[in-house]
Amino acid sequence: YYPVTTIGNQWEYEVEGGGYLITTVVDQTVIGERPCYRLQTGAGYAYWAVEDGRLDHYEDHRVVFNGYEVPVLQAWVTYLDFPLCTGQSRVDSASTYVTAQGVTISHRWRRETTVSGLGQLGSWDECYILQQQERTIDWVQTGGFDPETLLVERTLWLAPDAGLVRKVTPDSTITLTSFTPGS
Repeated sequence: YYPVTTIGNQWEYEVEGGGYLITTVVDQTVIGERPCYRLQTGAGYAYWAVEDGRLDHYEDHRVVFNGYEVPVLQAWVTYLDFPLCTGQSRVDSASTYVTAQGVTISHRWRRETTVSGLGQLGSWDECYILQQQERTIDWVQTGGFDPETLLVERTLWLAPDAGLVRKVTPDSTITLTSFTPGS
């Protein structure tokens, strides 16, 4: 349901309203002292590892402060537990802080993922439908600033042997138009 371990796997998504996104498993690498697979979408990279019945994602959270990117959280976090089943839910969270330029920046992050059911999407049968809610709160504590809160809700459809076939967020929808297996 999330085939990220074959180099060359490629997904092409149509973006509602115009355009396309292409994601490709480009190679294996080591991030955070852990072997993983690097996926490229446009100029950006994401890092994934599959181990012991779970899919892990390397979270790299940064805050822009005084024109500089300040890393606040870099860690491996479990994204999905396999096998998936309706009603399954997981919560991942982190609370940390860093000091940059003499100022303390706190970072709180929480993602809840719930498998809401099975469905069909176009020609894709047996898609698991996942609901995600992710909240990030960044606060420059010693600067007198109000906390900055970001809430993202998304719905994901995962198909067997193809992975992500649709993702819906409040500001975008992408739908898989083709999946090409690697070798």
